[in-house]
Amino acid sequence: MDKRIMGMLGAALLFVGMFLPVFSMPTIDDITYFQNGRFDRIIVLSASVFAMYFALARNSKGLVATGAMSLVFAGYSFIDMYLQVRDMKESIRTESVDYEFEGSIETILNTIELQWGWYVIAAGVVLILLAGFMSDAPNRKISG
Repeated sequence: MDKRIMGMLGAALLFVGMFLPVFSMPTIDDITYFQNGRFDRIIVLSASVFAMYFALARNSKGLVATGAMSLVFAGYSFIDMYLQVRDMKESIRTESVDYEFEGSIETILNTIELQWGWYVIAAGVVLILLAGFMSDAPNRKISG
């Protein structure tokens, strides 16, 4: 695959992935990565736009920089959200004193989870980084 196409595809996946569901809870709608507009999310969104530019310009250093920046900030957000979900589930389990509804609490807790938008974001980051590390020279078969 061409470096430019791979970089553009990665940037597009990263951009679109930010608006896909990354967390769900039964009492609220799905939450997207960009929904609350925190600073780290704005950086990842900007990095996806810059990655598209660098892919079109075939700028390897720019692709590596935007890919690494996206990896750091999206990775931090993923770990932070994962730990918050884990802590929230533990808190609900330990604070629920009404054992009559214990089975339904476990059912509800099992529906609180991270969603598929993280896969799209991760695929975008990986493609951007791969495009950044690809050589510009076309692959040539040596005959002989």
